[in-house]
Amino acid sequence: MQIPTTFIEKAKFVRVIFTDVEKEYDQLLRLLTLGLDWTWRRRMLSKIDRARSTCILDLACGTGLVTFALSKTIGSQGLVIGLDPSASMLGPAIRKKHETRAQCPLEFVRATGEFMPFRDDIFEYETIGLALRNFGDKSAAFSEARRTLVDSGWLLSVDFVVPDKSLIRKVYMFHIFNVLPALGQLVSSSWHRTLVYLARSIQLSTEPAEICRLLSSQGFRRTFSERISLGVVALVGGQK
Repeated sequence: MQIPTTFIEKAKFVRVIFTDVEKEYDQLLRLLTLGLDWTWRRRMLSKIDRARSTCILDLACGTGLVTFALSKTIGSQGLVIGLDPSASMLGPAIRKKHETRAQCPLEFVRATGEFMPFRDDIFEYETIGLALRNFGDKSAAFSEARRTLVDSGWLLSVDFVVPDKSLIRKVYMFHIFNVLPALGQLVSSSWHRTLVYLARSIQLSTEPAEICRLLSSQGFRRTFSERISLGVVALVGGQK
């Protein structure tokens, strides 16, 4: 599978990739990650200081898994916004919003992280859950994050990466390129396509150290990276 590298073409490509998988997304993600996806998200959410969190943006929010978890993190006076370019993925999130009573105001916006429809200096935190690989222009997204964060605000991301240890890397790459697409084929052709993309996007993922360098180049400080679960996932972040 060839993944476009330019922003516009990749944005279109990713929207197609995540079409027709939204209904099973939450359940299959948990199954395919053996339930570890919530371990990774909780690690990211543990970095959020609840005392100073009144306005949080969840970038590339998809079906809202992180967005709804964030709504439980801050009080009733806060605001959580989920942003995603895919109408298909936002559909379940919007339906869930109407079906549940969030603990704080909760909104969903269709847009890309590279071009956000928000004014400057709004959010205390911005999060990206298992989706940084999907951005067509990470530098533009980091620039927009810095613009929309308040002074001392944090950008946090947790995402799949290539393991740094050789044996683990070989086993992992065989798993994502062979086992996961085969399981996806049992569900639907759409899921097979999405899991083939997942494998290829992980193979092409940016190293955590390079993510920190990109954050620094956009004016972030106190950047950090932590590998999780044998190095298959990395938590990275930086402060405005």
